[in-house]
Amino acid sequence: DPAMRLAAVLALSDIGSPGALQMLEKCVEDTERDVRVAAARALGGRAYRPALPRVEKALKGKPLRESNLTEKMAFFEAYGAIAGAAALKPMSAILLPRGLLRMKEPSETRACAAIALGRVRTAEARDVLQRAADDKDLVVRSAVSRALKGAAP
Repeated sequence: DPAMRLAAVLALSDIGSPGALQMLEKCVEDTERDVRVAAARALGGRAYRPALPRVEKALKGKPLRESNLTEKMAFFEAYGAIAGAAALKPMSAILLPRGLLRMKEPSETRACAAIALGRVRTAEARDVLQRAADDKDLVVRSAVSRALKGAAP
């Protein structure tokens, strides 16, 4: 039952022990969106490194690209918090404009990458965010502004 799985995820998140977090890892691949979002938020909130491969897999997968903004944001935030400085290169590649003939990522995805960089909290991440601060896309600019408020000085 999805409601029971969600309740279990919330309880495991509150417990926060290594065993509980290990169980939460599996929940990022649940069939129910709310369970996946809660699990990603819990793992990202604790920067639980062992969950990184599952979170990366979700970011690269087609289902997340087709999901709603809430789920994308939860996974990108978790990735930024868990991966730390290692998230700088892949998130920069999504956020910053590319060459003339290469297509940009969708606005939502670029905004999520900005939020992820805000969770990295390094001077390098802040520099990337500042380069994107004058982006033409309002959605991206807004996300960059929010991320800069939480990024390292």
